[in-house]
Parts: sequence; structure tokens; C-alpha cells
Amino acid sequence: MHNWEDLVAQVGDDVDALRAAFLLRLRLVPAYARGLVPAERLETDADDTFAYLLGRLAGRPVPDRLVAVGPAIGRDRARRGVPLDDLLTAVRQDFQVLWEAFRARAAPEEAALLVEHVQTVWSVVEEYSTRIRVAYEEEQAILAHERQGERTALVAALLAADDPAPEDVTRAAIALQMAEDDDVLVVAAAGEDGAALRRAADRFGGDGRPVHVQPTGRHSVLLARWAGPEGAPVRAALDGVRCGVGPTAHGLADVPRSARLAAELADVTAGGPAEPRTLASVWLPLAAARLGDVRGDLVTAELGGLGDAAPAERERLVETVRRYAVDGSVRGTAAALFCHRNTVLNRLRRVAELTGRDVTVPADAAVLLLALASDRGGFPDT
Repeated sequence: MHNWEDLVAQVGDDVDALRAAFLLRLRLVPAYARGLVPAERLETDADDTFAYLLGRLAGRPVPDRLVAVGPAIGRDRARRGVPLDDLLTAVRQDFQVLWEAFRARAAPEEAALLVEHVQTVWSVVEEYSTRIRVAYEEEQAILAHERQGERTALVAALLAADDPAPEDVTRAAIALQMAEDDDVLVVAAAGEDGAALRRAADRFGGDGRPVHVQPTGRHSVLLARWAGPEGAPVRAALDGVRCGVGPTAHGLADVPRSARLAAELADVTAGGPAEPRTLASVWLPLAAARLGDVRGDLVTAELGGLGDAAPAERERLVETVRRYAVDGSVRGTAAALFCHRNTVLNRLRRVAELTGRDVTVPADAAVLLLALASDRGGFPDT
């Protein structure tokens, strides 16, 4: 008859058999069947694992070297890319191997001894499995942080170039998990709007597409692989986000230019509605922003005459011009502004008197609208 300690010692005397049985079972676990972990490492880890588990089961003090084995396995498997489910499946084979060894060495009359200690064996293996899992997850977090840092650096190099070098494009593609010729949605948000853009990125990533948000100082830039139609699908995906949407980049080499334009669009829409804006929807304020130091001259030349109107009248005149320019409809403008058609016509004539621009003439309307978009601080007094 054995006592429990004797049975544990007898099982431990045949480490070769334990290792062989364990490695045989590993062949059925996909990650190990693919050879993600070298055979020599598996053999060493198996020997150390059984030494640790048997020491615990015997109630002996376990050397620090063996105590560290479980966490070391977790970290190693994380770095080798072994999926967590496969790792835990492998670790739990320890129980099966040990239990078969105990049953093989116990006499028939020792069945009660096995029943008495089955929960102990399971608990020791489960505790070991938990320590491996915790170390694996901690290492995964470290790896994710490292990958994020590397990805951020590579994307920064890509965005900083007017004409990115082929090797920079290749490295960025690998980091972003995209192909170099993928179509890429490029979106920029200014300042605090970046938080809403990051939430949108989570939605993009939820359907499995590669997505990355890059901090660039004043802006956050979202890059996401995009396939299919643009327009409405893009607006829906970015609903509630105040941002600029650059032209779709047809390949990562086109991303820097698209990102710069997206950032400009984000700047000219700052403080506006919380919605995505494209070049087509905000070309006028973008054109005004690009006038540089001549925009003030344009405002003075084209809008100076409006200074002759009282502030309240001036506001009504500008409101009428903006609405009329939407579709050129006097009736539609009157309905939108809740006034009579004749009132609209009178206001447009008044604008022509003050500015010399007839809004019903497309060329005059374009100049006046550009001047209005260029005005930052109200109309100049004259």
C-alpha cells in the first residue's frame, strides 16, 4: 500500500514517461503541431513543469527556479504567437498526464487514495495554468504597446514625407497590416474632436478592418482600409464626428497628401456641426483659408460697402445671400427665411447697391461668397 507521498515520488521517478506522454498529446494542439515552439524548448519546459507540479503535490518547498517556470512559459508563448486557447489546452494536458500516471501506479485497493486527491491534483494544475495565463496576458499587453509604439513611429515617418520612399511605404504597410496598394480612408480631427474620432476607429475595427489613429500634434489622423463606395457609407461611419475627410488614398504612398488635406478640412470646419466634411462640402472656406495674406484685402474690397448698413440689416442681407446661393431660388429663399418673395428681391438689390455685386450673376456670386468665407471678424466699418 502506498501513501500519497510515496505515490507522488514513484510517478516522479519516471520523468521520461511523463515528458513523452505530454509531448504526444501536444501534437493534437494546432499551434504546437505547426511547430511554433521548438522541440528542445518543449522538452525542457515539460521537465520543469512536472518537477514543479510534483513538488507541490508532495507538499515540498519548491525552488524559486521552478516557481518561475509557469510565468516564463506564459511570456515565451505570447512572444512566439501561440494563441491563448492553444496554450491553456496544452497546460491542461498536465492533469491528464499526471492522472494517468497515478492510476497506472496505484494498486486496485488504492482507489480511495486517488479519489481523495483528485481535487488536489486538479487544483494544483489549475493554479499553475492561471499563473501562466496571467503572465501571457501581461506579456501580450507589453507586446501590444511595443507594436503600437513601432506602428506610430512608422506612420509618423510616412506622414512626414511629401513623396514617401518605397521602403517607408513598405514598413508602414506591414505595421498597419495593409497592402501597399490598398485604398485607405484618411480622416483628420482637430483638438478635442480627436476623442470622437478614436471612438469611430473602434467601430471601424469592430468589423475586422485594419485601422489606426495617429496623433500628429494638433490633429488626430485616422487611417482605415476602405473598400466599396464612398459618400454616404463614409458619412454614416463617421456620424457625429467633427472631422475632415481627405480624398481616398489609392495606395499608402498617397496617404500623406490626403492626410494634409484632411487636416486642412478639419481646421476650416472647427466649431461647426459635429459631422464629417469633405472637399466638396467645404471647398469655399478651404479656398478662403488658402488666400493667405490677401484675404483681408478681398474682404475690404468686396464687403466694405456693407459697412454702410446697420448691423441688423447687414445680418439679414448676408443671410439672404447665403441662402439664395444654395439653389438660386427666390421662392425657396423666401420660404426658408419666412419672408415674402419681394423681400428677398429687395435684399438682393440692396446687396448689389452696397457691394456692386449682383448675386444673381454666377461670377459675382462666386466672388461675394468667397469674400464672405474669408471674413473672420465681421464686416469692416467704413
